[in-house]
Amino acid sequence: MTNSQIYEIPFDGVRTVLFTYIPVVPAYVVMMSLIAWVLWRAWRFTIYPKLHPDEPKELPYMIPRHGFDFYRDSNNLLAYARAKVGRGNIPFTLTVFGHTFYVVTNAKDSADLYKDMESLSFDEFVQALMRTNGGDEETIQTVFTPLPKEKPGFPNPDGLSLGALLAKMHTLQLHPGAKLLVLQEKGCGWINTHLTRESMEKECGYAVSRSPTHIEVPLYKWTSDYFVRLGQDVYYGEPLNRVCPNYPSTFIVFDEVIWKMLYQYPKLLCRDMTNPRDQMIRALTAYFKLPKTERVDHAAWIINAMEDEMRGAGMDDRNIAIMMFHLRSINTNSRKTSFWMLTHIMRQPHYLKAFREETAPAFHGDTLVDINYIQDPAKCPQVDAIWNETLRFAGWGASVRRVTCDTILGGKRLRKGNRVMVPHRLLHFDEQIFGHDTAAWKPERWLDTEAGRKLPNSPSWKPFGGGKTKCSGRFLAKYFVTAFVATLLRRFDIETIGDLPIPEADVGRPVLGIISVKEGQDYHVRITKRKNDET
Repeated sequence: MTNSQIYEIPFDGVRTVLFTYIPVVPAYVVMMSLIAWVLWRAWRFTIYPKLHPDEPKELPYMIPRHGFDFYRDSNNLLAYARAKVGRGNIPFTLTVFGHTFYVVTNAKDSADLYKDMESLSFDEFVQALMRTNGGDEETIQTVFTPLPKEKPGFPNPDGLSLGALLAKMHTLQLHPGAKLLVLQEKGCGWINTHLTRESMEKECGYAVSRSPTHIEVPLYKWTSDYFVRLGQDVYYGEPLNRVCPNYPSTFIVFDEVIWKMLYQYPKLLCRDMTNPRDQMIRALTAYFKLPKTERVDHAAWIINAMEDEMRGAGMDDRNIAIMMFHLRSINTNSRKTSFWMLTHIMRQPHYLKAFREETAPAFHGDTLVDINYIQDPAKCPQVDAIWNETLRFAGWGASVRRVTCDTILGGKRLRKGNRVMVPHRLLHFDEQIFGHDTAAWKPERWLDTEAGRKLPNSPSWKPFGGGKTKCSGRFLAKYFVTAFVATLLRRFDIETIGDLPIPEADVGRPVLGIISVKEGQDYHVRITKRKNDET
């Protein structure tokens, strides 16, 4: 059935008549569609929950589910959902662009989740990422197939898969010990060399003002550039810079939209993520094509050791590059943490003063010499509190698992094939644990009371996740950030240009860990060399 409209258009003296047909949907079709929608909604959000009270209750939605709300402000959506269908911190359900997430906000339930290695799998999540990033099925099978106990190379007495073995090697490199010390010493040398007025003059092409005594830079851009180059140098050294001089800037572009990869955002909307990702994988492929003799002395132990294991398993340069690409988190959070830490202590000068005074014994003149001093909470309690509070306040990450078989968590049945999420921010803003003023940045909450001093051991404190996927880079990240800030304050005075409010966090982007600053809210700081008698 259609309606017709007639148009007369003069053309060279001839009046042409055009008929256009506008389709009209019959009223009964509209009515049937409306009835079907009402029945579906009644079944999904009223009848089914009553028939299955043992399953997490779902936050009702219209269409297209909660996808746009999740990517606009995931934290507010999760907080709203908890208030509506997750009261008492019981697990609840969200549907986001066709994916069903069970959301866990209870500290005990999250601890149980991290312990359950059988029915709640992280491996399937990793496999999905490998496929997303171009890994072939043969390689994925190779990575997750158990290896012989007697294989050559890195010891494998438990007969672990290559993936599990690589994770074990990662822990060996990044947990306290001789191998971590090597990275810390290399990072210390890099910081001492590059955090100078001369180096900043040479490397900060984006500086907005400079003189013999000061330089003005956009803070977020500067910390991002600095930490990505620091991480790249510590792990890969000069050879990666040689094959891809713009790798750091490409990484920063990618890292701002990394959430699209992690949450499997619709492919049509991912060009801004896939383009820099593909550039970095090509660069890493070119790096691993270089003769190893040109690379081995520049790279960290873990890079060389992981390459040996993967080549021993028959993997080619590109698939090795894809696996190494997943080490991107060596850079992703330190740049943001340092930005937020400096942002807050500049606006609360007594914390800046405390940071400078507590870390002074780690220096000889203005050279950082004692690697361990700054990281010791007993020697630098306020530095430790500032670190923890920055992670709490700016942390936006979540742990994700896939349900491999029906299981019970928090008294609720989780169905196979869906995902489980632990949003750390909701835990870190729990007023019963962290106090009534969780919306304020207050390092003293970690020091002023006995309860505060116990917060680092609270089951609600998950800045680096938990279980076997707890971030193994947390020790190196703390060292890099605190050493950088301590050295900066030892050598320079830093101040904001103008009386600016705290910049807004970009809450519209789900992230891996620390939140980004909202686009357009980076701000300029003046960095001025301190006089010798001030050190």
